Amino acid sequence: MTSRKILISIISLAEFKKKVRTTFKRAKTGLKAEEPIHRIYFTSEEDLFSMLSPKRMELLKFLKKNGPLSCRKLAASLNRAYANVHEDVRQLSSLELIEKDSEQKLFVPWDELDISVPLVA
Repeated sequence: MTSRKILISIISLAEFKKKVRTTFKRAKTGLKAEEPIHRIYFTSEEDLFSMLSPKRMELLKFLKKNGPLSCRKLAASLNRAYANVHEDVRQLSSLELIEKDSEQKLFVPWDELDISVPLVA
């Protein structure tokens, strides 16, 4: 079984637009597409660490290890307020870091988050 990895990094809006243009140019000229890589881009370190806070990382790791779980069971297992866990799940789901199975239970589809933070802009 192959490991599912998602790449998370910080790039400027200009860099992101350049990547999109390059991808479209490749497709338009008929060049073979690169192997799909799942990516999430943030435009600042503050945004990245706000979205992937220590509590949210703890939630992701716990859910990966113990899921699938309902949001209520997840909150109880983490000994956290349901409302806070629900909001964390909503935010992480918006990034597709958490998904729901056929029984509407939460799970983490990734085996690894590869986070890249440049030290020099």
